[in-house]
Formats: sequence, C-alpha cells, structure tokens
Amino acid sequence: MNMPAMQATDLPDSNNQMMEQYANGLRAFTFWVSDTLYAIDISRVLTISQEMGNIQTLPAKAKGLVGMVEFQGNAVPVLDFANMLGFDSGVENSNELIQLLYDKEKDHIDWIEALEDSLVNGTPFVKAKDPHKCAFGQWYDHFKTRDETLMEVLCEFDKPHKQIHALADKLLDMKKDNQLDHALKLLSYERNITLKRLLKRFEQARTHLKESTRQVLLYVTEDGITPTVALRIDDINDVIDFKPEQFKVMDRINSILTDEASELVVAYLKQAENADCLLVEASNLVNIARA
Repeated sequence: MNMPAMQATDLPDSNNQMMEQYANGLRAFTFWVSDTLYAIDISRVLTISQEMGNIQTLPAKAKGLVGMVEFQGNAVPVLDFANMLGFDSGVENSNELIQLLYDKEKDHIDWIEALEDSLVNGTPFVKAKDPHKCAFGQWYDHFKTRDETLMEVLCEFDKPHKQIHALADKLLDMKKDNQLDHALKLLSYERNITLKRLLKRFEQARTHLKESTRQVLLYVTEDGITPTVALRIDDINDVIDFKPEQFKVMDRINSILTDEASELVVAYLKQAENADCLLVEASNLVNIARA
C-alpha cells in the first residue's frame, strides 16, 4: 500500500525545527573521521591547523577530551571527535592496521620456515595452503578503504601471496617423488625472490599508513571571532552547499547510533555522486566541551 508523503506537520518537533533551520539549505565544511564523512555549518568554523605538538593534557572530564591548546591568546579545549562518538580515531585504526601488517608479515615468514621443516624433517605441514584461508588472506579478501593509494599497494600483494601459498603442495609433492634437493633449491629461490617481494609490499603498506595519517584541528567558534573548542579530526574534505531536499530526518537512524553520536548528529545529508554525510550541530559540541 502506498503511504502518503510525510509533511512537515507530521514530523516530531525536533525534526520540524531542523527542517525550519535549514529551509534555505546550508553551506557546510565537511571532514572525515575514519571512513565516515561529517559536516558542520561553515559559519561555525574559525580555522583549521595541523599544529598538534602544543596540546597540553588535562584530567579528562568530557568524553573525548584530550587536553587544551593555546590559540589566539585563548585556552581552547581539544576534543578527539571519534572518541567523542565512542569509537577509534583514524590514527588508532591506522596503528591497529600497521600492527596487523607486522603480524601477518611474520606469519608468512613462519609459513616458509614451517614448510622447510616439513621438507627436511618430515614434520606435518598444518598451515593454510589456500591463500584465501590464511588469516591474512581472509582479511585481505574483505578489506576496503577510501584510501585509494593504500588499495593500490594492497593490490600488489595478490600475486606474490598466491605464489607463496602455491609452494606447499608443489614442494611436498616433489619430496614424495624423491626430488627433495630440487624442492629445497626451489624453496630457497622463492624465499629470496617471492617472499622478499611480499615482505616489501608489507613494508610499503605500513610506510604509507605512517606517512598519510595526519590529523588536524578544526577550531569551532560561536561568535565567528573567538575559538570555543578544537576538534581533532582525521582529514578535511571540502566545503559543500547542501540544498533543503538533501536533508533527511534522523528518527530511524538515531535508534542505531551510539548515545554519544545521537547527541551530536542532527541530520543525514544525501549526496548523489559523493559520500553521504552526517550533520553535526556545533552548539552541541560546545555544550559537551563545557560539561
């Protein structure tokens, strides 16, 4: 059955207020936190800065409060936006991914050593032979990120990773056929060529993550002159003009947001060709910083 279109008078008061507030649309500053795009009224953005070294730590009271910074003669509280919302920041996610790459690199060094031990000493080889079933392969097959450069680096893993795993059946069969010396020579060659190529890819991915993770401070203002709070965010995006029809009510979305996010996010902004984003109410940020 076709339902009638929802009119403004049918909406809860909070949604009516939101629709009235943005009846003429909004020019917004957009930024990334992890893989989610957020927007904030451009009139509430004072400036952005990459100066992170002078943040002074404080006994945290508000969730996500990491300290304060001196800016334009003012002591400005610094809030990590991701932590405010109850999840890890892009830096924390990158550090976790870097550690995963170290761990999976070691797994493949151990894999080669286990295969050699099986060939030389007859130890049963119990590691994954299928490149899609090792722990790295299972992660690799499903990992996605908006970081196009990282995805390009990861694509280079595919060939050497599959070549390494193809060695198990091949070399073990050679041993069964009394070709152990040949099998060990081939293993030595693949260790020096293919494994090194794979390890180089691990290092390239880690280097990219270390060099590309640069958080910035987004200074929010109430009066357009004085900085009120600084948000630590992962990456800036663009200034975007949103039309009224791009604003979507949040009733169904709020029910699945964290409690922290539901306090900050007031609208879902639909984009036809770019990532949709969540509108953050600057006044709520200020209230949290002052709590």
